[in-house]
Amino acid sequence: MSAPHTGLLPRGCEVCSKKEGLLRCSGCQSVWYCGRDHQVADRPIHKTGCVAVKKARAAYEREDAKLRNLPDEGERGWGPDAFEKGAGRFWGIVETRDYMRARHHFVDTVLLFFGGTNGENRVVGRVDAVRLALDHLLDMIRLSRGDNMGIRHIVPGLYLALGRDQEAYDFMKWYATTGASSTYDWGNMGPGFLDVEGADALEAPLEHWLRGRFLQVSHVAAVTLIKVRVLLDLQAIQNSRTALGGTIPTEITDDICGKLVSSIVASRPDILRNDAQQIQGLIQRTKDHIRQLYESIKKSNPHFWELMLDDPDAAGMNRPNMFSPGSKEEACLTIGYSCTSWLATKGAIDVIRGLKETA
Repeated sequence: MSAPHTGLLPRGCEVCSKKEGLLRCSGCQSVWYCGRDHQVADRPIHKTGCVAVKKARAAYEREDAKLRNLPDEGERGWGPDAFEKGAGRFWGIVETRDYMRARHHFVDTVLLFFGGTNGENRVVGRVDAVRLALDHLLDMIRLSRGDNMGIRHIVPGLYLALGRDQEAYDFMKWYATTGASSTYDWGNMGPGFLDVEGADALEAPLEHWLRGRFLQVSHVAAVTLIKVRVLLDLQAIQNSRTALGGTIPTEITDDICGKLVSSIVASRPDILRNDAQQIQGLIQRTKDHIRQLYESIKKSNPHFWELMLDDPDAAGMNRPNMFSPGSKEEACLTIGYSCTSWLATKGAIDVIRGLKETA
C-alpha cells in the first residue's frame, strides 16, 4: 500500500503518463517516455536538466574509474581495493575525496532537476530519481561513516519523500543516540552502525532533539514532519469513525481507516484498535510533541519556520555551499532537501501555521 503523504510522480511517460512499454532517457537516466515521438516533443523542456545530469554523471564516473585504478603501491597500499579496504573510513583516504565530491554533485544535480518541486510549491519529483539519489547517499555514508560531507542531513528528507517514514525515524534516532555518544569510536568498524530498527516514532522527542542551539535542524525538522503525519493520520481515523457513526462492522471500519493512513500508523494495528478516547489521547500527545519540536527549531534557527511558511520552494532553490548554525543559509539548505516531503503532505504546513498563530 502506498503512503498517502507521498507526492512524487510515479514512473510514467513524461508527456502522456503512460505506464507500460516505457523507455528510459539514456542521457539523464531519470525520466521515461512511451516512445521516440514523445521524447522528441519533450526535448525542449527536458534538455537543460538532462544535459546537467549527464555531465555530472560523467564526472562522477571518471573519478570512480580513477579511484578503482589506483596503483597498489605506497605506504597505504590501497590499490584497486580501496572500496573494500577503506569502507567506513573513506574520507581518510585522501585519494577518495574528489570521487566523493563528484558523486555528491551528481546526486545533488539529479535532485535539483528531477527530485523536487517546480518553483511554484508543487511537487514534480520523480520517484525513480529520488530512489536513485537515496541509494547513492546511503552507500556514501557506508563508505565514510564520519560523513565529512554532511550527507546525513539530506537522507531523512528523501526517505520521507518516498513514504519510508520508519526508516527515516530509525536513521535519525541512531544519530541522536549511538551517534551522539562521546564514546562512539568512528574509526572502529566493529561497533554497530545505523542499526536501529523499528523504533517507536510515537515516543516523546529525544533530549538530543530539544537542545536548542547547535541542533541538527535537518533531523529535527524531519522528526517534526513524521509527527505531523502521525497527527494527520490519527485525525483521519477519528473523523472517519465519526462519519461512519457505527453504521458498519468495526473490522470494516478499521480496514477503511488502515487505507487512509501512512506507513507509521499503518504498521501499528494496536493504534487502529484504540477506542475514541484513546485516539483523542494520542492526538493530544502528538500535538504536544510537535509543539516541543517546533519550539526547539525556532530557538536554534529563527529563520527556518518563517521561510517554510512563507515560500518553501523559493527558499529551497537557494542552496548555499556553506552555512553557520542558526543562519538563514542553514535554513535554506535544510528546506531545499526537505520541502518536497513537506509539500507532499497535505495539511502539514497548516499544522505548523497553527502553531505559529497560537504561540
